[in-house]
Amino acid sequence: MSRNLRCIVEGCGNPAHAKGYCRKHYGQIWRRGEIYRGPGTQSNMVESGIRRDDRERLRALERELKKAQHMYEVVVGFEGRLKWRREMEAVLAEIRKIEEAAGREATVI
Repeated sequence: MSRNLRCIVEGCGNPAHAKGYCRKHYGQIWRRGEIYRGPGTQSNMVESGIRRDDRERLRALERELKKAQHMYEVVVGFEGRLKWRREMEAVLAEIRKIEEAAGREATVI
């Protein structure tokens, strides 16, 4: 990364180190999944709008969804397919809920 680039965090003048962040801010994202903005701020959200624990939950839900989709395709019989169809719908609803919550929190910043 070029040394003349600056950190993308507003108000930070340090040189960029990784993914547009300086060493300090990149370390915060790596360790905590968010930029610490200090006391008195409304939110400590990551620039993407989704916190680290929510991103991890989304990855787990995506794995569950793939499993449910696979089982739906290979299971024979109406009741078995219905069970996996409901599982897929439940996982999709959970994914939407997390994404909507992240969208609402991102507008607060």
